[in-house]
Parts: sequence; structure tokens; C-alpha cells
Amino acid sequence: MKWEYPVYKAPAQKTDGSVAKRVKRALSREEAVRYLAGDDPRPLLVLRECKVCNGTDDALLKGGSGNETTFLLARWFHCVKLPVDVMEEDHPFHNMFTEKKPEHLFICSPDGSNHDPLQSQTSRTELWDSMHDMLAQEYTKKAGKSLKNINKLLNKMDMADSDLTRLKRVFEETLIDDGPGAKKLTKLTKKIAKAELTRNKLHDEFAKASVLELRRPKPAPETEKAEAEATK
Repeated sequence: MKWEYPVYKAPAQKTDGSVAKRVKRALSREEAVRYLAGDDPRPLLVLRECKVCNGTDDALLKGGSGNETTFLLARWFHCVKLPVDVMEEDHPFHNMFTEKKPEHLFICSPDGSNHDPLQSQTSRTELWDSMHDMLAQEYTKKAGKSLKNINKLLNKMDMADSDLTRLKRVFEETLIDDGPGAKKLTKLTKKIAKAELTRNKLHDEFAKASVLELRRPKPAPETEKAEAEATK
């Protein structure tokens, strides 16, 4: 999983020509969402670490097989992991979670709407359904179709990698047994080049299949926003 670990730095306040010490406080939920989302327009997947799962992805991933689908769906989310002390009342991101029964993870739109609280006990099917629903709201193309295509490509990529590994092994064995002048090496070199080309094409197809178009435009950087305000 590709996680972001945000650390909030409160701006120092100037008083009478001096800089006051930064005071730790919990941001409002709106402020926290805006800070976590940043300039990433993808929906948010936020995981709160606890003393049990600290340093792992256990709250999101389940034992056994099936995590590959979670990994693939997560590619279309802005994945954020928050530390154990986020439950302290003065932690900047404390208000991101429900007060009475804080969820272990949640997904929401980049503006904080469509908040869907989840727990570590949530089944894979429930998790995937929730992720699919969010992706349907935030992307113009259904992720399910892309996911099927990606899974097919992954199988082909596995076969291509396996074939390339086999050819390279045969090449090395032939080089050792028959020497650098062996005629077989010329044919094997051509086969290896062809296998590498096939693998690279599959990687390109995979990259294209992974692209989904967002419904929301990417936020303009702060400099562009300032320039736009200045021209009004």
C-alpha cells in the first residue's frame, strides 16, 4: 500500500513583532479534510492506527487470499494513515473521526462529503462494495470493468515474467555448458528480446487500464489561486 503520513505544522502567530509559540489544537473537520486532501483530487481512504495494528495494514487487509482486489481498488484512492495519538483531543486531525465510537478507517470524497465509516471487522465484500460505491461517485468510468481488465493483464504479466525468467535461465545454462560461441545463444537472445518486448507492452497496457477520469477537477495550486484572486 502506498500511504501518506501527514504531519500538520500550525502557522506561527506574530504578536508585537515577535513570533508566538505554535499552539497544538484540533482542527475543525473541514480544516482537517482540506489539509489531508491537499491538491490530490482522489477520494480519501483514511486509516487510524491503534496500539494493536500500529506499523501494519492489518486494519484494512485480511488474512489469506483476496487482498489483491483491495490493493487494486486502493490505487484510485488517496490513502492516508494517521498515528495512534490522533485520538488525543488536541491532535490536529482528531475531529476526522466519530466522537462516541471512532471508526478504524473511513472513506470520503476529497471535500469530506460522502463519509463512510468502516471498522477493521468489516468483511472484504462490504469493504469492496463501499470502495466501489465511492469510486462510482468520484470517477466517470466504473471501476469494476477496469478491475476485470487489470486482473486479466496481471495474469498475462505473470506468464510473461515467468517465460522471460525461464529463457534467461536457459541462456545462462547454455553459456556455461556450451560456451559463448554456442549457436543456441543467438536464438535465445532473440527470444529473450521478444519476451521483454511482450512484457513491456503488457506493462504499458496495465498503466493505461489503471487510469480513471475523475469527475472533480484537480485543485489549482495556491500560487495559481492567489494570481486568480489578484486579477479579479
